[in-house]
Amino acid sequence: MLRRFVKREKVADLIKQVDAFPKVEESYVTTNSFGGLVTLICWLGIVLLLYSELSDYLTPQMKYRYTVDKEADKNLDINIDMTVAMPCGLIGADVLDIWGQDLGGTESLKEELVPFELSTNQKHFLQLQKEQQRGVESAAALHDLMGDYGKHLVPRQDEGNDTPKDACRLFGKIPVSKVKGNFHVLSGRTVNLPGMGHAHLQFGEVHRNFSHRIDGLTFGDRVGGMHYALDGEHRIAPISDYSFQYFIQIVPTMYQTDTVNVQTYQYTVQEQVRAVDPKSGSHGTAGILIKYEFSPIAAVMERKQKNLTIVLTRLLGIIGGIISTSGLINLIITEAYDWICCLKKERPAQAN
Repeated sequence: MLRRFVKREKVADLIKQVDAFPKVEESYVTTNSFGGLVTLICWLGIVLLLYSELSDYLTPQMKYRYTVDKEADKNLDINIDMTVAMPCGLIGADVLDIWGQDLGGTESLKEELVPFELSTNQKHFLQLQKEQQRGVESAAALHDLMGDYGKHLVPRQDEGNDTPKDACRLFGKIPVSKVKGNFHVLSGRTVNLPGMGHAHLQFGEVHRNFSHRIDGLTFGDRVGGMHYALDGEHRIAPISDYSFQYFIQIVPTMYQTDTVNVQTYQYTVQEQVRAVDPKSGSHGTAGILIKYEFSPIAAVMERKQKNLTIVLTRLLGIIGGIISTSGLINLIITEAYDWICCLKKERPAQAN
């Protein structure tokens, strides 16, 4: 037992010899109000910086990068839901790509005779949709909305509504390849011409009204919470022969987090609206024309949390740095104060 006790004492002495932290007896330690003030400021700074670091860790930032679209040969669907203020028998819809290939239209889309005037619940929905679109301007809001809402389009008219059904709703999917093309709605039913594309045939004089509402237009599958530029677009044609043209630039977009990996297609829109009047020199075709083009560059949005080890290292660095710096500042100011006080005491003594 005695030998074990001696060995323990030697080990304790050895550990004491490698102690890198000097100890000062309490009888040699003095405190003052200035030191207490510096200590309070020091702890306040530590708390604020720790809060800032933890907030940054819990709300990671969105990172953006760009790469070449590696799926340029992949086909996708145009998902469209729009209402035109003309009966279905007087209009035709088609998609043509840059090679002149007819990709389908009226035969691929479903048609429904509906009222063009919005009901109360539809107006309310569109108002909420605009507020939602304003709310997803930032990347953080975009992440918060993913999957929460935005999957549903404008609700249908209430059952028993006696509003006259004077418009045609076109909705469905049209498969396309990733090349430049256009989707158009013109007056006259579509007639396919073998080897020559198609034509729009119209019999007799018809009052054309290309006022329209786009309840939804996406390329690829719709992703909940994503903002699509033409959703809720509502246009009124002031005259019969009026042309609405939309120029769309589509950007393949990959949204990545630690748990989610979503492929979608965002797009920007430029519009041109004008009256068609050959007598005044404004030539063209009255109708709705949506020209689209795919970007060869894909955008990647990454949202990942920081490494916990790095965060803990930063937190320890903040605590140690503030304590060391505050101690140095306290020492400098205290020494300067003592030196000034000594000078004041020496001057009266010299005068005497």
